[in-house]
Amino acid sequence: MITRNAIDRHTLPARPNNNPDRPRPEQISIETTRLSLTPLRDGDIDGLMAVFAELNSARMTHAIPHPLSRENAESLLTDMRAARLTHWAVRLDDEQLIGIVSLTRSVCGVSPGMHSFGPNLSVFIAPAHQGQGYAQEAIDGLLRWVKKRKLHRIIHAAHFADNDPSGRLLINADFLYTGRKTQETSLARAGEHLALHMIRIL
Repeated sequence: MITRNAIDRHTLPARPNNNPDRPRPEQISIETTRLSLTPLRDGDIDGLMAVFAELNSARMTHAIPHPLSRENAESLLTDMRAARLTHWAVRLDDEQLIGIVSLTRSVCGVSPGMHSFGPNLSVFIAPAHQGQGYAQEAIDGLLRWVKKRKLHRIIHAAHFADNDPSGRLLINADFLYTGRKTQETSLARAGEHLALHMIRIL
């Protein structure tokens, strides 16, 4: 899936925390059968680099360069952590970060004024942990959490046309193609490339 050109600092709708027992954003954990989705932490830098360091991962994003330096990764982690409840660490039972799943309010496509229908979903799993259904489980867990709290009705996603695995993943996660096609760029490859847009209604 395509991460956006810049980290979106807009957040999911905030609700007043008048209940002292309600967890603060940094304390929230979304549990699935095998995973925990939690806010990112300062110590996640090595895990983040493992997710995006390979060329095949970086070239499916807008904003991840290749090679990914530690300085670049630290800046990326800082930006992700600054955007409340938008970027979630995908963790195994041992707290190891194996991926990132995000919902951001970002404009899609290089043409100005394009409507995204809803927040943009992206998920990336480290190559060493791909092929085990973790991306699907992370999407299902996050969107169940969003639906239960009635935060959004429509979720948007996009993938480069040459990224067949992302297309299959999104179809399995009940996303439908809208027919919109845009030209998108990536820091990890030259030129513009066709992207296909999808939505899911919760």
